[in-house]
Amino acid sequence: MYIVIMAGGSGTRFWPASKEDYPKQFLNIISDKSLIEETFCRVKSLVKKEENIILVINQIHKEITEKIFKKHNVKIIVEPFSRNTAACIGLAAMHIKKEAGNAPFIVMPADHFIANHKAFKSILQVAANSLKDNQINTIGIVPTRPETAYGYIELGKKIARIKDITLYKVKKFVEKPDMKKAASFLYQGNHLWNTGIFAFKTNTILKEIHTFLPDLYNGLTKIENSIGTEKYDAVLKNVYEKFESVSIDYGILEKTKTSICALKGDFGWSDVGSWQSLYLLRLNEMDSSGNILDCNGLNMECKNIFVFSRSNRLITTLGLKDTLIVDMPDTLLVADINKSQDVRKIVEELKKKEKL
Repeated sequence: MYIVIMAGGSGTRFWPASKEDYPKQFLNIISDKSLIEETFCRVKSLVKKEENIILVINQIHKEITEKIFKKHNVKIIVEPFSRNTAACIGLAAMHIKKEAGNAPFIVMPADHFIANHKAFKSILQVAANSLKDNQINTIGIVPTRPETAYGYIELGKKIARIKDITLYKVKKFVEKPDMKKAASFLYQGNHLWNTGIFAFKTNTILKEIHTFLPDLYNGLTKIENSIGTEKYDAVLKNVYEKFESVSIDYGILEKTKTSICALKGDFGWSDVGSWQSLYLLRLNEMDSSGNILDCNGLNMECKNIFVFSRSNRLITTLGLKDTLIVDMPDTLLVADINKSQDVRKIVEELKKKEKL
């Protein structure tokens, strides 16, 4: 088995701590390790050798990735351009196929939080070991609230139960809903949050790419022919630049007729998708008024505030409520913590105004 950790994202919702050249997956916002290191440590015991763990990263993060993993024998695949998850997964599949033929592999994001590592590894093993030819497995989470920031998986009938883990037939993948629809999903009880964790065999996913994304498949074939040769870097760059940016969900999973099974997971999952979600993950650090001060600071008469600082400034707060403060050496963000999903809009606007 192989494990592919997708680490090419820009993490704009964690601006200003996350920047284009130092995105969220490289931040140590949960522990003393970066999120990509946490992900690696969770899954390394599942493979026979570290070389079976593949990190797919952006070119601009090559140096920092090599520095983090200098004591490990992971395989690092570099994308010269960001082209979303379909290209990322296809590229990894070609490398695995070249090395091991029709091998099973699991893909997962590099920047999620998992509380129960044992339960997480157990469900990954079931997802990989239960794979059949022409089958795709995915892992979903039972919703605990109406959430508009996640995609959903609509479940069909139960297919099997393996090691206390139930497999369901997937009816369809659902785009991020509005609040009314998200509330209805929660009430119906037959939807899971889409974690972006999938298991396939190489032949299965490459066949799907060939069917639904033929231009991507043709480009990947050219890349495959150059793997292990001195032409690889040049071919990769030339071909990758022409790829359409499309997610695996939209490009394939929403269209395929191939059997897709969902495994219902319960392992304390969060995509750590915003400052608010990080705040909620750190409940044990809150004072009696719901405040978290990750800084050199003083708080007076505040409620539900989160101060995150990596500068040397003394930060004092008075009379604030539901407030996010992110203080970096070169940038300060002050926002309503309930609007932290919209931080990326600030990044977009700053780019338009050429201030970023």
